[in-house]
Amino acid sequence: MATVERLDVTKIEPRLKHPTIFKYFDALQPGEELVIENDHDPKPLYYELIGERGNIFTWEYLEKGPELFVVKICKNPAEEQKEIERLNVTAIEPKFKHPTIFKYFDALKAGESFIIENDHDPKPLYYELIAERGDIFTWEYLQKGPELFEVQIAKNPVDGNGEETIGSIAAKDIRKAQMLKEKGINFSCNGDKTVKEASAEAGISEDDLRTALNSTSKTPVAPSFDYDKWELDFLVDYIVNTHHRYIKDNSENLNDLAIKVAEHHGDNHPELNRLSTVTYHFLQDLLDNTVKEERVLFPVIKEMVAKQRDAATVTTYKIGSLHEPINLLRKEHEIAMEDLAFFRKLTNNYALPEDACNSYRYLFEKLQEFENDLQMHIHLENNILFPKALQQDLELAKLN
Repeated sequence: MATVERLDVTKIEPRLKHPTIFKYFDALQPGEELVIENDHDPKPLYYELIGERGNIFTWEYLEKGPELFVVKICKNPAEEQKEIERLNVTAIEPKFKHPTIFKYFDALKAGESFIIENDHDPKPLYYELIAERGDIFTWEYLQKGPELFEVQIAKNPVDGNGEETIGSIAAKDIRKAQMLKEKGINFSCNGDKTVKEASAEAGISEDDLRTALNSTSKTPVAPSFDYDKWELDFLVDYIVNTHHRYIKDNSENLNDLAIKVAEHHGDNHPELNRLSTVTYHFLQDLLDNTVKEERVLFPVIKEMVAKQRDAATVTTYKIGSLHEPINLLRKEHEIAMEDLAFFRKLTNNYALPEDACNSYRYLFEKLQEFENDLQMHIHLENNILFPKALQQDLELAKLN
């Protein structure tokens, strides 16, 4: 039996960490595995591997913090690594090109992909797929002209039976969003899950969850914002002035509070030292995320809305490319929600010990308050703003 290679990532110079791991991964034969050890969650590496190498491996946590993270990465056996099919579109009679590509796409299972080759940019096909099949795939250029265009199209690993997702349920009814939150269901970043999938993940029966959703829709509710009906530029301003402002106003104080509590109680409660460290990185990532949104994505969305209102409006972004920054931001949102879940695990769901002082209590209260605000913040973006912006970008692309 082959020896499993172990790689202590903490001993590698930061700029060489991921290249080194990729080198080890590429050296694996199908069925072989690699174990990496790190002092923080290496989940961003997972997304890099998926993006660069595809869905050809498994990712299993052997140990998940707080001081040490150990992950086993196993390259799938050869029989599971189905060779990616290639379709030379130039060899197909023109009237059959798109129907043939759709046939290939529909035959894909979740997570599978194929590559199309063409003598010109096939981007119009992207819009047809979005319009006919929805946002259930990724589109990646492997080669972009001038003589040859190669695109890898991968079907997302999500449910495709047309059932309403928990994200769309939460977007349409704030009462149901609150009920899902109370049951521990993350509709912000797992909004593409069906009721069946979400109930299984939360450890409750599907029938009970459906009953709760149905009864919730009949209960009276206090007046609330109907975000789903807002114009996108107005929704953007609301997010910036409410949720981004909350992050900016509270991050420094929350970080200082976490440090203070760790200094005073870290000897008796060592998990607080880890909490202080990861809280700092969590807040820095969130602040970086707000900068990306405010400087890049949100101005583009406002341009797009203005363009729809007045066709003469000049846009500074490439129409039809909005999915690229949105996909990146969605990944960052997912990592943020995983961080919050880790905080809960680290603190035993914010259970206070008997020797907790007022600062200790206040820290846990602020972390839970921060979690509540961020969950609504990400819900508004992932389940309302982003899908509508993508749809508007698609409509503009069809006109240009």
